[in-house]
Amino acid sequence: MTFAEVFEKYKSEKGDISQAEFARLLGWSTSKVSLLLSDKYAGAEDCAKEALRKFWGDDYSLDSEHGSWKPIVIDKDVIIRTKDFNGVFSLCNGLVDPNASLTASIGLVTGEAGRGKTTAVKRYAAENRDAAYILYMGYTRSALFKAIADALVGRSYTSYFHNLQLIMECTKTFRKLIIIDEADRIPLPLLEDLRTLNEAGLVPLLLVGEPKLASIVRKADRIESRIRKPRIEFSRLDYVTLAALYSEACNLNIDKETAEELLRISDRDFRIAANDMQAVVNFMNVNHISTLSKEIVKEWNR
Repeated sequence: MTFAEVFEKYKSEKGDISQAEFARLLGWSTSKVSLLLSDKYAGAEDCAKEALRKFWGDDYSLDSEHGSWKPIVIDKDVIIRTKDFNGVFSLCNGLVDPNASLTASIGLVTGEAGRGKTTAVKRYAAENRDAAYILYMGYTRSALFKAIADALVGRSYTSYFHNLQLIMECTKTFRKLIIIDEADRIPLPLLEDLRTLNEAGLVPLLLVGEPKLASIVRKADRIESRIRKPRIEFSRLDYVTLAALYSEACNLNIDKETAEELLRISDRDFRIAANDMQAVVNFMNVNHISTLSKEIVKEWNR
């Protein structure tokens, strides 16, 4: 439904009204409403949705060409536990298990950007107090070990050696897993420092990054030999995962043809597909559409 159609709906159901009066009821300027009615205003869909909710409420239903309709709501807390996602949890559980061997105690998780690696490891760290998540941001050795100490202990020193001692004291009694994201950006000498922490301090590590991380690790024999199997390589988004995302996040069932069109548009990138889902749902809400099809996706993506 366009903004102009919302205006006409108001006039037909609630009484004839001028553009200026309609603008006043919305609390908007008359120039804004004029641009919306002439379809010359950026964000017109959101404005139409806002006007609908203002006058008919969040849970209104309409008998229209689309039948009885209610706004679709996205549950943004939904996590789709794919094979790769579950593989990360299994690997992390093995690394942090106090009864497991520390002979090979460095985990490796790789994959192109947008595959869901960060979501998986952040969720693991959030759900497990024996894991600490650190995003590598071009740290020096001192700064990285300070960040690790802060994440594990809640305090730190400025000195690398003091922080190293603090970390080792923290992990001496209870095994702690240190998860380092974007590890493909870490220089090889700094990776060797992390290996020293792993070996001397008996601290398991999980290195997360893009595929080149695997080739970087291969250049360091002492790190390569400590990598625990299986190595997790995040795959591209598939039909089953995308269908599960739409079903669990917004209660929309999509057939394979519709999913394939969405996969084509997102280039099978999980992050892009999730953002597209928000835009698709907004489009459906504005136009009072309850069922998602390939034709609707094409109309949205025009």
